[in-house]
Formats: sequence, structure tokens, C-alpha cells
Amino acid sequence: MKWMAILLLVTPAIALAETEVEFYLCSSYVQESAVGEQTDRGWPVFIELTELGAASFEKFTETNLSKMSRIVVGGREFLRATVWAPTFGGKLRGIFSSQEVAMAWQRTLANKLPAVPCGARN
Repeated sequence: MKWMAILLLVTPAIALAETEVEFYLCSSYVQESAVGEQTDRGWPVFIELTELGAASFEKFTETNLSKMSRIVVGGREFLRATVWAPTFGGKLRGIFSSQEVAMAWQRTLANKLPAVPCGARN
């Protein structure tokens, strides 16, 4: 009887659990990247997307409002956030704990990124 009660309590959570949507940055989507000055939140890395990348990311954010999303670069998570509004303009920013980590991300973004995967993955 205890097991049935636990199962009934857990089932709604499982049904409501949603997988995160992912957006992959690839060579044709990244125009420029730079490390900014340290803030009270950490070291920012700024990414400017190409026109193609900006259009794809805009569509991705419009489609995935209120969903937890991951921005992935070369198989690694660059940014994870909930999409609250469509993102226009093709500018992204990640915040990192140290200058070394931020510089490593900038080097990854500046080098040749993989051509695929590219764009939205659900």
C-alpha cells in the first residue's frame, strides 16, 4: 500500500518533467566572441551570431518560451537558462567563475567550431 501511495505521488512529477531543449552553436552561426571585464557575477563571454545564426536563435527562443534551454558549443554547455522572451539581435552572454575559464571558452569559440550539429535540437 505504501508503494502505491509513493507511485501516485511521483507520477505527476514524472509526467510534468520536461527535457531541456538545446541550441547548438556551429561554425556558420558564430561571427565573433570576446571576454569582457570582470563583474560582481563573474567573467562574461560575449558571442555575436551571424545573420543566419541570429535568425535561427530568434526562432528557437520564440518556439521555446518558458522552457529550460541549453546553449551547447562543441558538446559542452555554454549557457543554461529559461527562455522568458524571444531573443533578437544575435547576441549571447555567458558568465563564468574565473578569467581562465572565460578565456578557454573564448578560444573555443574563436577556433573552428564543428559544422554540425547546428541549431535547435529538441
